Amino acid sequence: MYDFTTFLSRLSGRTKENYNYTLRLWAKWCDAHGIDVATATRQNIEEWIAERRAMVQPRTTKTDIGLLHGFYKWLAETGVRLDIPTMGIRRPRSGRSERPWLGRLDALRLLEAVPHWRGGELEPQVRLWLLSGLRPGEPRALQVGDLQEHDGMPALRVKATKTPGTEIIAIPESTADVLKRWASEKNERDFLLTNPATGAPWGKAAEGNSFRALVAHAGLPPVTPSSLRVSFVTLAIQAGLPEYEVSIAARHASSAQTAYYERLRDQADNPVGPILEDWLIQTPSPAPQPTPFRIDV
Repeated sequence: MYDFTTFLSRLSGRTKENYNYTLRLWAKWCDAHGIDVATATRQNIEEWIAERRAMVQPRTTKTDIGLLHGFYKWLAETGVRLDIPTMGIRRPRSGRSERPWLGRLDALRLLEAVPHWRGGELEPQVRLWLLSGLRPGEPRALQVGDLQEHDGMPALRVKATKTPGTEIIAIPESTADVLKRWASEKNERDFLLTNPATGAPWGKAAEGNSFRALVAHAGLPPVTPSSLRVSFVTLAIQAGLPEYEVSIAARHASSAQTAYYERLRDQADNPVGPILEDWLIQTPSPAPQPTPFRIDV
């Protein structure tokens, strides 16, 4: 099977996992058909994609094509081949994500319920997912020393799961207060968030089970931590924040590369999380009532 080690060594986190999974599927298909991965043609790729379409959703097929394109583009850039065989391959239309998300009133209900449920054991995570757009596993990796300040504003250093290194994001004062309570009597390198039932850092399964129970307790439709990230993006745009700033705050891979270096400045000058919280807690205006129709006699 083709050795993707050199290509994958440039990547990290979830991105590396996704590439590794898809490229191994592709290499296995190539081996079964006597095809060299490095010299595969567009026709070969089209045949594999046609088979994949019968087994997976259009969104997955679209992702497969994108990952293969990234690999063959790298081969061309490094001089292994002269062309990029994925150029011109049409990606299926997948539409918007169907992942559920919370509207404004449901988001408020969750924020109001979480401090009083099981002693607020998930309050930090819910706030970080919903008000700062962290990815599901990122709060679990936080250390006490990651809680910082920037220009007098509370900030958080987050170990990125999509790109190498760390990123700094601004967080609401209320979130910082919650995190400081969890950080008390801990050392800088200790995990910031721990499971009160065990005293150990949260595990994915335990955190997920606890979150599902919280959602049911709050009387909300079934959502996941990823749903809260979707809610963060959707509600922030609905609150009137520029899409460019929200995209940077969410650390989307589709942002311009220069945005990677602008994140700290933009988060400090236009902190999405605090503005979103202020917008959420405003009393929603009542719906306008229709003027009754009158006939003067």
